[in-house]
Amino acid sequence: MTEILRAFIRIFLLCLAINSMRNIGLCLLHADGLVNISAITALIIFSETQSFTMSVFAATLVTLAINTSFIYLTKRRGASDIVYGIAMNLILRGLSGLMLYLYAGDLAMSSSVNVNFDLKVFGVDIFIVLGLLLSLIYYIFLYKTKSGLELRAVGLDEKKALFRKIDIVRANFTANLFASVFAALVGSFLSLSYFSYFTENISQNVGYICLALEGFSAIHPVLTPIASLVYAVFNYLAGSLQSLGFINYKLLDLIPYLVILLFLYFTKYSKKIVQ
Repeated sequence: MTEILRAFIRIFLLCLAINSMRNIGLCLLHADGLVNISAITALIIFSETQSFTMSVFAATLVTLAINTSFIYLTKRRGASDIVYGIAMNLILRGLSGLMLYLYAGDLAMSSSVNVNFDLKVFGVDIFIVLGLLLSLIYYIFLYKTKSGLELRAVGLDEKKALFRKIDIVRANFTANLFASVFAALVGSFLSLSYFSYFTENISQNVGYICLALEGFSAIHPVLTPIASLVYAVFNYLAGSLQSLGFINYKLLDLIPYLVILLFLYFTKYSKKIVQ
């Protein structure tokens, strides 16, 4: 159960980061890059300070700076969010590997950096507790407050939102802050707790599956956490079955993705019936 919850939180929080940017009309295609760069940042800071707070804060500052440039280039300079995302994924993956080499002299994996992270709240990993708490705050903000309504209005139609005198700058900053915090938490969680080491492409390209899982929120907001949990469960089951060795591992790797496709089909079909 703990492993499923740990797998769920890394998927769900990244979905929320993507959702936050979608609320201002942008696609966070570089989610994997953000996870990679925040993971190595948190690892380095924690190795030097042994401080959980400083590690997450530093990772958040890095993702915040990257997302700020993302918003500026796309909304002010007309750059494509898709092109930016593809480019930043490649750049940040390479940069994270370079940071590891410059700091520890390691290639691909932080074999010489020891991470002894065991911070828990009532026996539960602090990343899980913090992640669930922040996700609850995010949903309350988004669907129960006037500012959340205005934020979603910007994503639906920025020109109409501007006509209604909604503060676009504040909406962009709010979305940026939520997205950066969620992405930084995922990266920090992976390098400090989930794996307790850093490796190139530590995100394992889950950003792409998160783009699909986040899409369920267009049907109903509650479907994103449900879909994330379904994916985490079947991903865990696929890993467990691999140890038995009687089914080809490549076929097992397909199971979580096939389940999500079926889940998407039936949720869309159910929506049509309701309509």
